[in-house]
Parts: sequence; structure tokens; C-alpha cells
Amino acid sequence: AGCLGSLGEIGDALRSLETPGVYQQGLVVHDGRRVIYERKLPEGSVARLEELVGDKAALVGYDGDDLMTTSDAPIVHHLSSHYGEPLPRLLQGTLAAHNNGLHKVLILDDDVDMLARELRPVLEEAAAACGATITQALPTMLEWLPAGCSKATGVSELCKHLGIDPTTELLAIGDAENDVGMLEMAAVGVAVANACPLARSSANFVTQETNDSGGVGE
Repeated sequence: AGCLGSLGEIGDALRSLETPGVYQQGLVVHDGRRVIYERKLPEGSVARLEELVGDKAALVGYDGDDLMTTSDAPIVHHLSSHYGEPLPRLLQGTLAAHNNGLHKVLILDDDVDMLARELRPVLEEAAAACGATITQALPTMLEWLPAGCSKATGVSELCKHLGIDPTTELLAIGDAENDVGMLEMAAVGVAVANACPLARSSANFVTQETNDSGGVGE
């Protein structure tokens, strides 16, 4: 599961092979030829998020591979330069004004304590009423998703389409809170050495190497 762009040459090779994939936290599932499952945020939820976050953090909206933002902060550019995501286009208006809907919105800031202790509790309290949910992949990043969606949901949809029983035939590898459901669902769940405590406790095995030093290969 993940963005092929962030995998560099490996991602390019997988794309050329039309490999099935689960993208954007399980919100877009592709069988190699077409999209077989997709969810977007409910109407009004993005506007509510923008109201709650204000100028406390940068926001990046995802509509497929079309990324957009209302901030030119360095942390927004870091998404592209470090993780290989498409460079978000800078909007003059709001994310909510995007008329095609958004799959998810990232909430980004280098102040990890502010995100975790100040902003996340506020967003979690508001999410249910907006038909949304909050998860976290990195300490500097929260994600605002449609309620009931996760990587586990997307992987489950792909397994169903391919005739795979995830409880007996699936191996999943992860490192973050947003991987927990997928690790718990899989027949074999593997966390890399630098995984967060939630991911480590949800896995059957933990590698000796981190995801930066060959943990996936191990």
C-alpha cells in the first residue's frame, strides 16, 4: 500500500506492469487496469477542517494524483522533495472550493507536540460529526480521511477482488499507526525496527532493520 511515486524506480517498474495497488490510505484501490474501490470525504467536512485548523498548520488536499494546498510552507515542499509525492499546486482560495471532492487532507507541522496534544484532540472530537476520521503516518503529519476508511479497508477490498483470504494468504509490512489495522488483519504482519509502538504491538514479527536500511527486504 502506498504512493508509487515515493518508491522511485521500483514504483515506476510496478506501474509499467499494471500491478494491483492500494493507495491514499486505502481510499483508492486499483486492480492494475481500473479503479475498483474509491472513497472521498463528505461534503462539508473539508470546510470544517479548514475552520478548525486555521493557521495552526499547513493543509494538503488529495484528489487522486492532483495535490493542492493553501500554504507555501517548507513542510509542504518536503512532501515532494523527500517522499516523491507530486508537488501540490498552490490555491488562491480554499481546499473546500475544489469542486471534484477530495480523498483526504494532510495536516502538516513541524511542531509535533502541538499536532498531538492540541490539534488532534480537537479534530478527533469533530471528525465523527463530519463523517471523517483522523490517523497518523508521521509525527509531523495527521490525516483527515472519510469515516470507516483505512489501509486495512482498501487492502480487504483488493483481496476480495483477487480472491485472496487475507487471514491466511496475506503478508503485510508497516511502520505507523495507519498500518495497524492492516497488520492485524494479515496472516503475517511485519513491523520494521523503527515502527511506532502501536505498529510493533500489532505485528507478528519485528525486523532487525529499519525501513531506511533494508527492513522490507529482510
